[in-house]
Amino acid sequence: MSKKLCFCTILLICVCFQWTVFGKQQSGAVQIIPEPKHLEASGESFRLKNGARISIADAKSTADRFAAQDFAADVKQTAGVELKIGGGRDILIGLLENASIKKEFSKARLEIPNDFNDEGYALIVTPNKIVVGGKTESGTFYGLQTLKQLVRGEGANVFVQGARIIDYPTMRYRAFSDDVSRGLVPTLDFVKRQIRTFAMFKMNMHSLYMEQTFASKSHPLFAPEEGSFTAEELKEIVAYAKNYHVEIVPQQQTFGHLHKVLKFEKYNRLAEVPYGDVITPQEEDSYKFVHDLYKEINEIFPSNFLHIGADETFELGEGRSREVSKEKGVGKVYFEHIGRVRDILKPYNRQLMMWGDIALSHPELIGEIPKDVIVMNWAYGPRESYTPRIEPFQKAGLKQFVCPSVYNFNQIFPNNENVAVNIPNFVRDGQKAGAIGVMNTNWDDDGETLFEMTWYGVAMGAAAGWEKAPLDVEKFDGKFDWAFFRSEGDDLTKTIRSLGASSKTLGIENIQPNALFWQNPFTAQFQKLAGEKLENARRMRLGVEAAEESLIKNSGRVRRNSEMLPAIRFAAQRLDHQGRRLILLEQFSQAYWDAYLNMSDRQRVRKLTWYSGAIYNYLREMAEETGELKRKYRALYLAENRPSHLESVLARYDQSIQMWLDKSLQIRNALARYAENGTIPPPEEIGLVYRVKK
Repeated sequence: MSKKLCFCTILLICVCFQWTVFGKQQSGAVQIIPEPKHLEASGESFRLKNGARISIADAKSTADRFAAQDFAADVKQTAGVELKIGGGRDILIGLLENASIKKEFSKARLEIPNDFNDEGYALIVTPNKIVVGGKTESGTFYGLQTLKQLVRGEGANVFVQGARIIDYPTMRYRAFSDDVSRGLVPTLDFVKRQIRTFAMFKMNMHSLYMEQTFASKSHPLFAPEEGSFTAEELKEIVAYAKNYHVEIVPQQQTFGHLHKVLKFEKYNRLAEVPYGDVITPQEEDSYKFVHDLYKEINEIFPSNFLHIGADETFELGEGRSREVSKEKGVGKVYFEHIGRVRDILKPYNRQLMMWGDIALSHPELIGEIPKDVIVMNWAYGPRESYTPRIEPFQKAGLKQFVCPSVYNFNQIFPNNENVAVNIPNFVRDGQKAGAIGVMNTNWDDDGETLFEMTWYGVAMGAAAGWEKAPLDVEKFDGKFDWAFFRSEGDDLTKTIRSLGASSKTLGIENIQPNALFWQNPFTAQFQKLAGEKLENARRMRLGVEAAEESLIKNSGRVRRNSEMLPAIRFAAQRLDHQGRRLILLEQFSQAYWDAYLNMSDRQRVRKLTWYSGAIYNYLREMAEETGELKRKYRALYLAENRPSHLESVLARYDQSIQMWLDKSLQIRNALARYAENGTIPPPEEIGLVYRVKK
């Protein structure tokens, strides 16, 4: 064989091999969150090259132009390909009623179903062209969000998976409620990141939960200077969200959860109990206060809805309304207040939303809720069925949202074991009962939780609301790495699920993990737990260390939402440290009790130098680890939030650091005493009040 013929043969083999590899990429599974209603993968692909053009069927549509720019920006970031807008016909987008879009779908014999709603879209990807058509501009936008997830490869090897898709939401409203009042108040930039990410998963509503964080001009006293939203900022959020087809719903409390207002002497006269949590219906100025706040809110938010809160009014009837509550009943007083608030807000011609928990405590009065009020029906624990909670409002003919949770409150990392039951089952039962929407929730009860840790639950809520129930969690998990991180495989999802199951591994389902992290380890309660959970703690540490190692190995493959990765790793390190605390206390207790009961044995007593030495010192090591966690938390906190609450959290780290250092000094002094008189203090003086049995 000649050298020339040999070279040509090798070249042909290489080219065929490249196309075979590329063909395998093409035939990969289509991974889209939320799952489209009708999806037909063709196995073909469209080669997406630099300079490919997005043509807007209606050149005057600013919404479609924005959607095109948003899609192009994502492709540049995640795939390294620059697209041009205008001219050409590589990618054609527009309304389904547009003649050119109609023509393309007609040629493709793609029939739009009768139940296609306003947010629906159709999409075809062939080797020669991509066409995205929406029933409305929202539908076109959502079609492009799906298209983002069909783009595979990088650089010169980028392609779009061939598919025919017809899709539309099951539930009209897919919302999120973010607690911006319990210390953590997000920056303007972070709220915008939330909105962009919500929109990518086809969520169309966002509600800012406010107690004292609205910087009212008529009541300027209570809003924290570095922890509140001004009218100008809120207007900017509303305008920004509009481009992403997200409605911003104001949620200003009007009944309970107002301690941060009522603690001021000026407002204490409005409190049901002195400096309490609930404003009293017995004070007419309570209603002037509500009127003043919502007069300003009405001018800021064009939303069709006003969320008045009104949950957990536990103090009602315990103070100034005690007598009238005895006469009428607490439930009656509660609903009379709701009626007064409704009358105040009636001129604004909005639909009111209110939390449903108090109504469920007075089922005999549910029929008195006005039919134009939407019940926000919340439940956060995992249940097989939520029907008993949904039926009372359904039977009363009331509109309702089901409101699950990302279960981040009082956690080191969101309890995704609960999330994977709460969200799918609650939304399933809500869809069956005709609920008009889902509002997933995030609560910052402990004032520490980082929102970046919650995206798994956020995306699950979005998927559950869009898709027809029940949501397949296993299938969702198989797609999350690609849809959220643009990373192949499921290693990152496994890491998230593993960390989310840490409470179960540790065996502390009935203990708040974050509270345990800060609990003084030199107490009988903690030391008893350390003895009981020793093996669990070791298993948990192995699990979270494996999760962190996997995160380190796989982080380089992430092309989207990489901001979540440092938060995940921080959670893994905190969980590992929590396990260390339990193990170390057991180890320290054993060593000290052994030394105390055998003081004549110098070798046994000298083992305590491991807890006080200049070179190796387990207690000082704990202080050093805590200091490192503090440094990382500070950076992560400020990446999301305004600084108003930060120092109060960092102080907890400082206290913990000092505790470990003080304890090390105490052991050093004990050993100095031993050198003088051959005795060490009783374990109780060291804080080892519970003797852990071997």
